[in-house]
Amino acid sequence: MMQGQGAAWPTRASVVIVGGGIQGLACAFNLARSGSKGVLVLDAGYWQGGASGRNGTLVRGGFGSQAWIELFEFSTRCWQDLSSTLGHNTMFSRRGYTMVAETERTAGVLEDTIHLHHQYGVRAKLLSGRGVRRVLPAIRQDKVLNAIHLADGGVAPHHAGMKAFHAACIEAGVDIRYRTRVTGIERQNGRATAVLVGDHRIEAETIVVAAGGFNLALAEMVGVTVPGHSMRIEAMALEPIRPLIGPGIALIDSLCYMHQTARGEVVGGTEVPERPRMSLSADFPVLARTAGVYARLFPQLADLRILRHWAGLIHATPDWAPLIGPHPDLRDLWFSAGWSYGWTGGPGTGVLLARSILEGKVERRLQPFALDRFARGAALVDKTIVM
Repeated sequence: MMQGQGAAWPTRASVVIVGGGIQGLACAFNLARSGSKGVLVLDAGYWQGGASGRNGTLVRGGFGSQAWIELFEFSTRCWQDLSSTLGHNTMFSRRGYTMVAETERTAGVLEDTIHLHHQYGVRAKLLSGRGVRRVLPAIRQDKVLNAIHLADGGVAPHHAGMKAFHAACIEAGVDIRYRTRVTGIERQNGRATAVLVGDHRIEAETIVVAAGGFNLALAEMVGVTVPGHSMRIEAMALEPIRPLIGPGIALIDSLCYMHQTARGEVVGGTEVPERPRMSLSADFPVLARTAGVYARLFPQLADLRILRHWAGLIHATPDWAPLIGPHPDLRDLWFSAGWSYGWTGGPGTGVLLARSILEGKVERRLQPFALDRFARGAALVDKTIVM
C-alpha cells in the first residue's frame, strides 16, 4: 500500500503536487529534503501508469541550445549520483548516448552543436569514420556522416528509478496517494488556494501541476490556460539478441531513438505525425516506421520478432520544450509540464523547482522554460530533439 492510501485526509498541506510521476516525486522529495512539512502528492492513476512508466528510459545532457543544455546537463549529473542521493538503486547505467547524422544538413548541425557542448561543459566528441565504428560497430557505416557521442549519457530503467524516488519520498515524510483524482482546484483573490478530491478539501500554500497529458485539463479546472496539447507517443521492444548496441542512440534524421537492455531487447520508437488526442492504443504506422528504421540502420535486427508495443501520453508544447514555473495569471500555482524529455530532466528539475518554490524566485536555469515564453516571442528552438 502506498503511504497515505487509506489514511485520514489532511485538511491542509504546504505543497500539493498533482501528478505522481518522476516530475512530481522529484519535486516532492527535494521539498521534503529541504525541510518542508506537509507535502502531498495526488495522482489519479496507478503507480507508473503515466509516461514515467512508459518512456524510453534514455538520459542525455547534450542538446542544441544553451537553455536545453544547461538544464539537462545538470539533470544528467544528478542521475549519476541519484542512487546515493535517494538511498536506493536507480540502476542508471552511464553507457553513453550517441546522436547520429544521416544527412549533410544534420551533419552540419552536429558540427555546430559540438562547440556549444564544449562551451557548457558537456563531455562530448564529434565522431566520423573510425570513431563511429568504435562506438557503434553494428550500424551501417555508409548511412552515417558523423555523430556526437555524449560520454555521460545512458539509460535509467523506469521501474528502478520510480521505485527509488517513491521509497525516498516516503522516508522523507511525503504523503503519496495514487488512484486519487483531483476533482477541483479553488482560487481566491488571484491565487490558487485549495484542491478538491471528491468531498475532501485540502488547503495549500502552493499547488504544483505535474500531471503529464492531463495538465491542460487541470489548468482548465482552475480557469487558466497553458500552451500545447495532449498527445501519445509509442515505443516497442524486440526479442533479445546478442549484445549489439552499447550506448543510447538518437537517429536525428529518422526521428528515432533506441537502446539495448541488459536482457538483450532493443527498445525504442520513431516519431510520426500525430494529432492531439488522449489515447493509449498503439497503432501499426508507428510500429512499421520504427521497424523500417531499425532494419535500415541495423540489418541484424530485420528478422527479430516484436515482443511489445505500447503508448504513453505526454503534454506537447509548440517548441517541444517543457513549461516550468509559476503561472503568470495565478499566484501559487506552479507547473512542471509540457515534457517530452521528462525522464531525463526529472531529477535536475526536481532540485531546481523545489528551490524555486521555497525561495519564491525561479532558478536561473528554469527561467527560459517560463509558461509565458510564447506570448513574449521567446520560443526555444533545438534541432537535436528526437521524440
